[in-house]
Amino acid sequence: MSQNMDPNNTPIAICGMGVRLPGGIRSSSDLFEFLVNKGDARNVVPKDRYNVEAYHDPSGKAGSIATKYGYYLDIDLAEFDGSMFRISNAELAAMDPSQRLLLEVTREAFESAGEADFRGKNIGTFVGDFTEDWQDLQNVDLLNAAPYQMTGKGDFALANRLAFEYDLLGPSVSTKTACSATAEAVHQAVLAIRSGSCPSAIVGGANIIITPRVSIAMTQFGLLAADGNCKTFDAGADGFARGESVCALYLKRLDLAVRDGNPIRAVIRACDSNADGDDGSRTFGTPNAVAQEALIRQTYRLAGLPLHETKVVELHGTGTPVGDPLETTAIAACFGGHEEVFIGSVKPNLGHGEGGSAMASIIKSVVALENRTILPNIKFQRPNPKSEYLDVGVSW
Repeated sequence: MSQNMDPNNTPIAICGMGVRLPGGIRSSSDLFEFLVNKGDARNVVPKDRYNVEAYHDPSGKAGSIATKYGYYLDIDLAEFDGSMFRISNAELAAMDPSQRLLLEVTREAFESAGEADFRGKNIGTFVGDFTEDWQDLQNVDLLNAAPYQMTGKGDFALANRLAFEYDLLGPSVSTKTACSATAEAVHQAVLAIRSGSCPSAIVGGANIIITPRVSIAMTQFGLLAADGNCKTFDAGADGFARGESVCALYLKRLDLAVRDGNPIRAVIRACDSNADGDDGSRTFGTPNAVAQEALIRQTYRLAGLPLHETKVVELHGTGTPVGDPLETTAIAACFGGHEEVFIGSVKPNLGHGEGGSAMASIIKSVVALENRTILPNIKFQRPNPKSEYLDVGVSW
């Protein structure tokens, strides 16, 4: 590391990206074209996942799912080319599809970064995870004694599988913080790179929906929109729609990326993390606008950037009647003023990728920057009345 470089402010380059998203999206360029053309990947739960008709009830009665819709990858989860790996057929049969898909997008992230000589190198692996569909499926039969159960279904294996198969010797960490999992994984990777633990890292996330169990639980919590649409920021927002997502980023210290001739897709100037705490006015899981504002201000101080220069912000934007107003309140407190600030969310296009959701948001932001385009925010017609700072001309 350069003697003049402050390790706490070392710029980190996003050099490579691998993508599997609903709507047939297989690359970052696919994603840009899909979003700029106002694509909507919403579809009915595929029959090869589970029989949604057996569970669907729009009233949301106990044991049912409020919607038949979501955002699913249009791929066969059983397909996988294992020829480049040392994985036996028995091991493949027990392996979580998330592991297989992460292996694919990781390779693509390396290739898009022009990083060919990665084996045996000090490269970190950080994976964000939330749901446990494959593990749930395997645990239904208590007499299932097939080999490789532990390494096939355990969430601990997600990052470690990548590190093993690609011979990566840096830190290997799986992060489980619900819907912020991949955002936290990026944060942990940035900390590791800046501390000198590794000069670069793969950061990935996967959300694959195989069983109805989590959708049933989300219905009971009132989280899912009956029409299966994420109507982010809109007055009609009444919950989100679940989405599948498998993405990977290759991060590298900016000075090293410039030295090695890697593409510089975008630069991370600062990254930070906090929790909502409990101020006595909220329930568990309800966002805290004050904490969100504090985190944004703290991160901008770390980056040494003024808030007023930001004109476009990509939000979490789930489309819930409680979450959206709180999030826009925090954004308005930080970036609001006399000039317009454009806000958006990828979820109306691709659904809520849950544990992998931040990956799609980051990649969307990267391609928007590369193309100097403010990407449209679909399914927004009338501002949520609780979001007093929204205007149709701001998020379009």
